[in-house]
Amino acid sequence: MKAPAAYDNFAWLYNVEWNQFSESIFPLLKYLAGRSLPRGGQVLDLCCGTGQLAAILTEHGFKVTGVDISAGQLRYARKNAPAAHFIQADACDFKLSRKFDTAFCTFDALNHILKLEDLQQIFRNVSGCLKSGGAFVFDMNTIKEFTSHWDERQSNTEKPGYYYSVNIKYDRNKRLGEFHITMFRQTGKAWKRSDTVVYETFYPRATVISALKKAGFTDIETFAANPREGITTPGKNATRLYYRAFKA
Repeated sequence: MKAPAAYDNFAWLYNVEWNQFSESIFPLLKYLAGRSLPRGGQVLDLCCGTGQLAAILTEHGFKVTGVDISAGQLRYARKNAPAAHFIQADACDFKLSRKFDTAFCTFDALNHILKLEDLQQIFRNVSGCLKSGGAFVFDMNTIKEFTSHWDERQSNTEKPGYYYSVNIKYDRNKRLGEFHITMFRQTGKAWKRSDTVVYETFYPRATVISALKKAGFTDIETFAANPREGITTPGKNATRLYYRAFKA
């Protein structure tokens, strides 16, 4: 997994600009988790970021433990979801004594894992802290997302007190997406610039399913979802897949 400094650097921007995804997919996550998410159940929010999903989960009465590598992200998470418990740890290297009913990992967090062996280890870590029959629900960007929306794209956003530019590109040969953010934030009369680059990669569905099976998961299914069509069987044009797997 990448150095936490990359996420620390833009935690403040992430907190204000990427804070609606969790709210939009919460009904889907709850539906996919099904009976493995009992009322008041224990939930692991892996790669929890600034805690938007944790906040929603605790508001609905669930007991949440959030794990993230970035201390900067977790500072916001503790403010956004004060009822949750947060732990700074690498998803590739964590063990928790508590057993969870359900685990979530959202907003293509697992696409940031650039090596298959690291992704495999994360699946083992999640399996190790789930109760038997517990569900692991996560999403990942597909190759369609990278080839359609990451091909030399730039956007600029200006708001009171800050400005940022996003440059996205995808190297098809390396299967590597690069997300470069240049940020300007006002402090008094001065403006401070900072730059952050994060990377994502693509894993074929068969590869992900194989890794889940090796980690002890069964009954693995994939779904596509959008506001217009709801939950559907993934087609070739799906840009994001939702995986659901159960701990054996």
